[in-house]
Amino acid sequence: MYGSENYTMLLAGIGNKTGYNFEFFDGRMILQPNFLISYTFVNTFDYNNAAGVRIESDPLHAIQLAPGIKLIGNTKNGWQPYLGVNMVWNLLDDSKVYANDVRLPEMSIKPYVQYGVGLQKRFKDKFLAFGQAMIHNGGRNGISFSFGLRWKIGKD
Repeated sequence: MYGSENYTMLLAGIGNKTGYNFEFFDGRMILQPNFLISYTFVNTFDYNNAAGVRIESDPLHAIQLAPGIKLIGNTKNGWQPYLGVNMVWNLLDDSKVYANDVRLPEMSIKPYVQYGVGLQKRFKDKFLAFGQAMIHNGGRNGISFSFGLRWKIGKD
């Protein structure tokens, strides 16, 4: 009804995920505790929307902590099915947003659990392709599908 607007955002972030593999049954099963920590910066520059309302916001500084665990199976043909569960906390994830000097409700994300299944395959110890489906319950609800490729750089 009021049209649409274009606005400028500045985004930056960094993250680190680490884990350790405990092998059982001659390497056919792996129990992998892991931990993800990340920082995200989001700045939406102040603008006037299509209705003429002045939108002002402070930059968002978000820290995410996500401990988790995976149970991974090793098949003879190199495929690795897995089950995973993570607990996700978002810290410092609230931002003050104003519309014509009226503060808008908070949009922070409460802690949530994600759990699901995945399948991965290693190629020559340098590449790993994966796909997974994770269900989210708690401060975020729904299901996410992820697909990707990881490439190991450097020498052992």
